[in-house]
Amino acid sequence: MKKLIINSILLMGMLLLNSSCINDDDFIQEGVLKITFSQTTQIKNDTKVVVDVMDITDKEHVIFTKESVGNRPVEITLNTGNYLVRVMTDNHTTLRAFQIQKDKVYSISI
Repeated sequence: MKKLIINSILLMGMLLLNSSCINDDDFIQEGVLKITFSQTTQIKNDTKVVVDVMDITDKEHVIFTKESVGNRPVEITLNTGNYLVRVMTDNHTTLRAFQIQKDKVYSISI
């Protein structure tokens, strides 16, 4: 009977110790897309820039849209996966495929 009680206490202790080692950050699977504009890109300060993010397998539906003005950098936090980004200004549209990895920054320069 004593062995059963001692084994039960040891098992409970091991389970508590093991569960305390799990970190919430282990479950977060996100990365960042950073879009910058080079000096040669002719974007005026008052030009509206629209960034659409789509799943690479479903180019019909936009997952996320972000609007900006001028040539300021745009940062978007996304779950890991393969995506397609469309950057639109008044006179220019750019389409690029990219992959988001956990805790990484993927940079696109236009």
